[in-house]
Amino acid sequence: MRRSLRYATATLAAAVVTAFAASTTGSFSLPLMSVPIVYGPTTSIILAHRATWVELTRQADPSRKLGAIGGGVGAFALGALMRVSIPVGMTAFGLFVFGMAIAIADVSTLDR
Repeated sequence: MRRSLRYATATLAAAVVTAFAASTTGSFSLPLMSVPIVYGPTTSIILAHRATWVELTRQADPSRKLGAIGGGVGAFALGALMRVSIPVGMTAFGLFVFGMAIAIADVSTLDR
């Protein structure tokens, strides 16, 4: 995907997620401002390394166990943070996916 299209898609995704968070909160706050800062780069990194992302999600047993542990920890933390506020929970989920995207981007660069 061309870089300009990837950035435009990432900006649009960040705007949509932020609009959703703003509509559920009803106010403009500091946690709400962190939503696009997390979701924009995360979307861009995922789009840039989507082939590696797909390849790694189809790995065998040890990778699935690690994914299950990460998903369980993420789900518990996300559930607790959503009780604080919707933007805080959405930012937490975005950071969780951002961590995965950075790891996959790193693996993608090792293959070259």
